[in-house]
Amino acid sequence: MPGPALLTPPNLDLPAPQATAAELVRLAHDTTAPHLLEAVARHPNTPVTLLGELAPRYPEAVLDNPALPLLRLAHGQQIKAWTGLAVSRLAAVDTAPEWVQELAMRHPEPQARWAVVWRARLSQERLKQLAGRSEWQLRAAVAQHSDLNAELITQLSADAEYSVRLAVSARSDLPPEVRGRLRKDPHPLIRRRLQMSV
Repeated sequence: MPGPALLTPPNLDLPAPQATAAELVRLAHDTTAPHLLEAVARHPNTPVTLLGELAPRYPEAVLDNPALPLLRLAHGQQIKAWTGLAVSRLAAVDTAPEWVQELAMRHPEPQARWAVVWRARLSQERLKQLAGRSEWQLRAAVAQHSDLNAELITQLSADAEYSVRLAVSARSDLPPEVRGRLRKDPHPLIRRRLQMSV
């Protein structure tokens, strides 16, 4: 049962503005109510480790936490230790700041990078970074991104992995020289796709 410092009218079950970190941890571990957990994720006194635990279910609330910029400065290493699932859910939020994308790109778990590649809008610099990754599946996903510029389309059309070139060949905005080269690609599926798109 939460102590009186945790309660604030008129919402008697929500954490009070002055709730301590210990009270917020206790509340988060004692409840399954989504509105309470989301309130804890938004609370400026919530510890960074608990925010990492709440991020997979309440990524928008964690990103809205007013203390997050300060926590990032003071506890950057702990934030880097958040799970791939937590980071991927944060990176998938359209309003996530650039530093969250960067955190996902540097995360050791691949799912964090996947969350970045499927974002609706990405900078050319971010797409270039993703196009240079060693995982061919990631490069194939980049090849389908609507924001890809002609330079990156050209780069990925010469990828050593045929699945990446196949993904490029499905684009409707192929530069003429790329279309011509893919029509002569060593892989028959790529040549067939280009013939079908004529």
